[in-house]
Amino acid sequence: MHASGRDKKIRATAGLAIIALSFLSMVMIYLSGLNLWSAIPLAVIYGLQALFTLGAGVYLCSGWRKAGALELITGRWWLIGLAAFGVVGTAAVIFGFSAGPDALITTALWPNMVALWILLSFRPMTARFPREEQWTSSLSGEAAWVSLTEAFHQPGLIATTAGQDLWLKIGKDWAGGTWQHEDAARYMKVRPEIHFRIDEIRGETRITAHSDDRAVGGMFDVLKLVEEMSKTAVELAQQATRANAGEHS
Repeated sequence: MHASGRDKKIRATAGLAIIALSFLSMVMIYLSGLNLWSAIPLAVIYGLQALFTLGAGVYLCSGWRKAGALELITGRWWLIGLAAFGVVGTAAVIFGFSAGPDALITTALWPNMVALWILLSFRPMTARFPREEQWTSSLSGEAAWVSLTEAFHQPGLIATTAGQDLWLKIGKDWAGGTWQHEDAARYMKVRPEIHFRIDEIRGETRITAHSDDRAVGGMFDVLKLVEEMSKTAVELAQQATRANAGEHS
């Protein structure tokens, strides 16, 4: 499963932020001067943590191997926690630089803490889309691509491709069906996405859809509307590509 262009940019930006925070921690350790013997164990521990954080940031930013399948998955409480860590971390860094070398070594932990919280916000894309549906079609892979893109050429839908993957963004103005919770559309802050993958196997085309985007937050009615709209979009894809097709479980 290939990440979309937007997700790649988010992952790269987060990786750079983690790298910058790890360097900030190292600078704080260096400027502390280690005037007290008791500060040396802390410097070693925080220094090792900063090196680990630096490596994690480089790995995330590079998209190497499994890092390429990671993307930001956050909920409301996770974002609140990140904001809290960011505020406390910023206050700790300001205090460390203003209170002198002895305070720097005790507060050098906080940039790493914020960086680790950012790192833990990234999960495999399979965790983002818990619902998987798969079907086959007698259409060729190219014909299936054309059918999907034509079916999704509607106001409120945006389809982009990456390799064998197609990403569909659903806007709150999409009028592709009648949904029980459609009044909640005005509260949608993020466009939910659906991932489609097309594979040609033994003379037939297999389409796999991953939906129920967990990256979308909001109140209950918004989440239910996302489920309903996603189900409609997948059904639309099935109708467009299922020419003499058989369905898989």
